Amino acid sequence: MRKEKVLSNILFWITLISPMLAFALASIIGESNIFGVAGIVRYSWIMWLFIPVGVWSIIISIKLKKEKKGYKKNLIIALICLPLILIFGSYRFIFTIVSYDIDKVVAIEEKINLDLPNEIKIATTPWDTYDVSYVKIINDESKDKFEQELKTNPLWQNELSFKIKNLLPLSIPYETEAFDYFVFYNVTTNEYNKYPLEGECECIFIAYDCETQRLIIVDNYKIR
Repeated sequence: MRKEKVLSNILFWITLISPMLAFALASIIGESNIFGVAGIVRYSWIMWLFIPVGVWSIIISIKLKKEKKGYKKNLIIALICLPLILIFGSYRFIFTIVSYDIDKVVAIEEKINLDLPNEIKIATTPWDTYDVSYVKIINDESKDKFEQELKTNPLWQNELSFKIKNLLPLSIPYETEAFDYFVFYNVTTNEYNKYPLEGECECIFIAYDCETQRLIIVDNYKIR
């Protein structure tokens, strides 16, 4: 009986922390510091790996109830945590608008006429009037080649004008504040790093951080 009591206590605490632990694992493996929420969503299915813990907590509570022992805490915590794990774990299959297709970078590369790294991981989230892509270079050779391009190509700048920054979606200037290289391209007029004077235009913005080997790309962005 003592073993069952110890087991019920262990299962109670593991079940209690399982949503937080699963979320932390999804954040680490999904590199949320690089890909943000899209990285967590990509690996949210990891939460389902903790379902057996909640199930065992229910099983032990049923057994304790039959033996007329305290069982409610195991049952209650399982009924709270299991739905959370099931719901958040399904995000990978619910939020299908988030894309991890590296062809996105190829398409942007063709539009902007600049060389971008090929050995990458990417997460793209579409918003109402633009797409935001978080890109990480995963190969040292590709990183070195790209950074050499940044240093030698004058189109890549160490900073952009305040006026151009004000054109960007609200969160982007804050996210890229500590980044090292920037380029702003007006697809409509085929101009780089110039503030659009008039009319509607489509623009692409790219920022690169040398320390994290990360790019943030805004494309399909219409400015009126």
